[in-house]
Amino acid sequence: MGDMISKPDANPIVYALLNFFVCGLPVGYVMIGQTKKAFAFAIATFMLSFVSFGALGWLPPAVAAYDIYLLGQKLASGQMVGLNENGLSFLDSLFKD
Repeated sequence: MGDMISKPDANPIVYALLNFFVCGLPVGYVMIGQTKKAFAFAIATFMLSFVSFGALGWLPPAVAAYDIYLLGQKLASGQMVGLNENGLSFLDSLFKD
């Protein structure tokens, strides 16, 4: 399954807020070690903002915030998550373990 992340002191709300509000860079993913996903979401945010003249730039951060919230809940409960694991199932087609 690959590398696993364990972080029992995880705070899902803080991660979600960081993923949504920090200038298009999903810092919550970086904090738990999912840097590849953070980079992909940052690029998606930039590209969608560019092609929609900023109108849809909020969409990738909103998806990333909900995804990291679900992963943060799992981590806070003492479970481990994979390096490319997703909280939202539709992201499995993009990020797989």
